[in-house]
Amino acid sequence: MTGGIVFFGGGKGGVGKSATSHGACLGAILHNHSAVYVLTDPKRKMREEGRPYGVLDGREPQTLANILNASRKNLSGWMIIDGGGNRPAFDEEVAAAADLCILPFRASEEDLDTVADDLRRIPNALAWPTAWPTNPYASRAAQFLIEGLVKAFPLRVINPPIPFVNSVSELLSASLHSPSSPVRQLARKIFDVMAEEYDLRRPKAVEQAVGIEVMQ
Repeated sequence: MTGGIVFFGGGKGGVGKSATSHGACLGAILHNHSAVYVLTDPKRKMREEGRPYGVLDGREPQTLANILNASRKNLSGWMIIDGGGNRPAFDEEVAAAADLCILPFRASEEDLDTVADDLRRIPNALAWPTAWPTNPYASRAAQFLIEGLVKAFPLRVINPPIPFVNSVSELLSASLHSPSSPVRQLARKIFDVMAEEYDLRRPKAVEQAVGIEVMQ
């Protein structure tokens, strides 16, 4: 496991793409790997202060294309790209350039419908249940959502789900100087599962820079 480019995308907003992206970066650092976070959603602000990993601004399409092209030549460690909602063409372009595309979704019928559509559009993407209920009753009630998705898309749903943690909002705060123990534990878990999936689906070698069309 040497690292690679991982894109957290998907058509629905509010499913945990940003928190999971920051968590993956923090988890990489806690495991002594280098990591950089790339923001692509023009509606979000840059959050750099106190973060032990690099933060790059990819909100302008051409800048993002330059970042990805440069990463193919110089990347050492993990590059985590945080997508935004309701940009299907953008998602498809970035997913094609990344080594691994992950689509977070929450425990709702609406999220399930959206992630199923995204899995059809992006053939190599994987779905990952996020902010999943930890209460035993709620968890059992939500399990049918995962089972239905697994049946429709065999081998394309990541397990275990990312559990809901009350303090996860720390990952999206203006500063991340001292993340709490629960957030550190969650970050390690996010990274461990992500890295395992990466190794299982190790991408083919890319010998030339990848170009991305400028999206409007």
